[in-house]
Amino acid sequence: MSDPVLLTLEGVRRVHGSGAREVVALDGVDLTVRLGELVAVMGPSGSGKSTLLNVAGGLDTPTSGTVTIAGDVLSEMDAKGRAALRRKRIGYVFQDFNLIPALTAAENVSLPRELDGVPARKARTEAKAALAEVGLEKQARRFPDELSGGQQQRVAIARALVGPRRLVLADEPTGALDSVTGEAVMRVLRARVDAGAAGLLVTHEPRFAAWADRTIFLRDGKVVDSTGTDEPETLLADSVKGA
Repeated sequence: MSDPVLLTLEGVRRVHGSGAREVVALDGVDLTVRLGELVAVMGPSGSGKSTLLNVAGGLDTPTSGTVTIAGDVLSEMDAKGRAALRRKRIGYVFQDFNLIPALTAAENVSLPRELDGVPARKARTEAKAALAEVGLEKQARRFPDELSGGQQQRVAIARALVGPRRLVLADEPTGALDSVTGEAVMRVLRARVDAGAAGLLVTHEPRFAAWADRTIFLRDGKVVDSTGTDEPETLLADSVKGA
């Protein structure tokens, strides 16, 4: 039996500007991501990868089409409801980590939970458990500048999925890391997805896309290919031919 679908995009279109200044960032994108599944998004610069991630996470609103997360249609929610959904169900991982320098690793991870009204003691317990899952339980009391780049990114992943949140949106999470450290981060992300999360990963690196269950390729805001068997290098080659 297939795992339940957590994220669904149906006919999503995102247009910026109008008339001669109109730019179509997404053009009729359909996508589903299930629990236990990691989907990679690839494509050339300007293809709509980051816009797709922002729309999927409710940070941007589609011009048309629907985005559904765990049964909730974002367009049917007000701004307050969407903000609450982002806090409770979605975790974001970015290239630059976005950790707060003055807080320890445990405090960085527990902060979103405390802001959502979870008692500090419970939030810290959840944070320590999340850090243990990414292999950083011994670094819980260290500050970001005392951690390596890879360790900081693993803290960011722990923060993204602490508590009940099960959708992780990762925008080039290995972009600022060397290849060995990047592989270690992808191993952690893959493990969290295998443990029951759903992941949408934007990357330009075929070797990191290879960690995904499926790869979709965007060009000019459209999904031009989707594969769970072909190598990402094949998609890149096709993109070059079609350029």
